[in-house]
Amino acid sequence: MFDIGFFELVVIAVVGLLVLGPQRLPQAIRTLGLYLGRIRKMVSGIQQEVNEQLQLEEMRERLAEHEKKVRSGLLDAEKELAAEMQSPQANEKHTPVEQAVVERPANQSKDTPK
Repeated sequence: MFDIGFFELVVIAVVGLLVLGPQRLPQAIRTLGLYLGRIRKMVSGIQQEVNEQLQLEEMRERLAEHEKKVRSGLLDAEKELAAEMQSPQANEKHTPVEQAVVERPANQSKDTPK
């Protein structure tokens, strides 16, 4: 944080002793220590909250990427299934789900049910 050496601490102590006197110096040091502790605790809490928010944002981005990959994979599988169902080798009877995929109009949204 601050680069304060032993000599600087001695100078601060001597000046504090001259300004405050020997009776008030210990109380002033205690008060200063309490305030510094509170400030450190507040800064630590803020840093922790910022780190948590960054982690949450990173997780949201990962989730969005994963969702894109899953949707892309589902669309690819749907296209393959439709192509297979329309091929001449598909002589067997189709299930209702397979038939719905094959017969669905091209302009119908992928997310809305038929």
